[in-house]
Amino acid sequence: MKKRTTPCPCLLATITVGCVVFHTRDVLNLAVDAFATQHQLSIRRNTHRSPQLHAKKSELTDWVIAGLEDKNESITSSDPIKAGEGDSLPPNGLAIGKVRIFASESADDDGDNNMQYNDDELIPIRLLAARNGWGSGVHPTTRLCLEWICDNTRDGDILLDYGCGSGILSIASIHMGASRCIGVDVEAEALVTAERNFELNGFSADGRFQGLHTREVLPYEVCPPRGASLCVANILIGQLVRPSMVAAITTNLEDGGLLCLSGIRPGEVDSLKVAYNDSFDWLDEQYAELSATETVGSIESYGFDCGIWARLVGKKRACDDASFVEQMSELAVS
Repeated sequence: MKKRTTPCPCLLATITVGCVVFHTRDVLNLAVDAFATQHQLSIRRNTHRSPQLHAKKSELTDWVIAGLEDKNESITSSDPIKAGEGDSLPPNGLAIGKVRIFASESADDDGDNNMQYNDDELIPIRLLAARNGWGSGVHPTTRLCLEWICDNTRDGDILLDYGCGSGILSIASIHMGASRCIGVDVEAEALVTAERNFELNGFSADGRFQGLHTREVLPYEVCPPRGASLCVANILIGQLVRPSMVAAITTNLEDGGLLCLSGIRPGEVDSLKVAYNDSFDWLDEQYAELSATETVGSIESYGFDCGIWARLVGKKRACDDASFVEQMSELAVS
């Protein structure tokens, strides 16, 4: 396969990736770019970060992290109070579900590798401050997703964390028993932040986190052969309803897998259901809403009331026939 260097204005050929046939210009551009980058050019993973910043290797693909930072300006930093993109966490941490969130240099954990907080049984999670790596628990949607992760992750689950940001949801899922997580984000700096937060929380050596740029995501290829058992996508409605994202999420989740969607307002729920109705049955008992006034640290961090947000949960229906594959191929080009 010859790599294209410029977009093709009119391309009528087809390409097969896995079991999916792509047959229009837009999806060909995406598939060819990703496939050629990974296979023909033989891009190696496990490249070194700048030694002045981090001694350990990055698992991210070379082109994702190339030129992101230098010795004078790091993507991430440590702080006793700040985490995520400048969010302020309480000195004694932020208790959500079965975890307690601390800033990376908080004085309220005991400083050892176990990071035990002695006043309760909540599992500590520490987060770096970052110029790109959203998600610390102070936003209602993060809290809604964290609570869902804590209640629904089973031993051995594989999580697809779409829009992973800081990696907070993936880290929590590992603590809840997930075997591994695939974090996807359009922001390369967020992927670096998530990877470093995994390292900060003691998971750097076991390879249980894989960070992917959205351009590396292909239908049925993220977690073959069955797909992830859980997917959480805390992303604004404009992205969640894009047919290409619907296809990416649906095809990379196993039959019977659970999908948790947030980043949405209550008034946007019906539109979101329409986008995913062909593949999911909705679990109304897991629907939830949360306001900023009910979310510890939200108004203090943002300086304003960000309002009421919602969580929608569905279960993927089994569908293996050719018409479903064709439908997903059509969505991927929309």
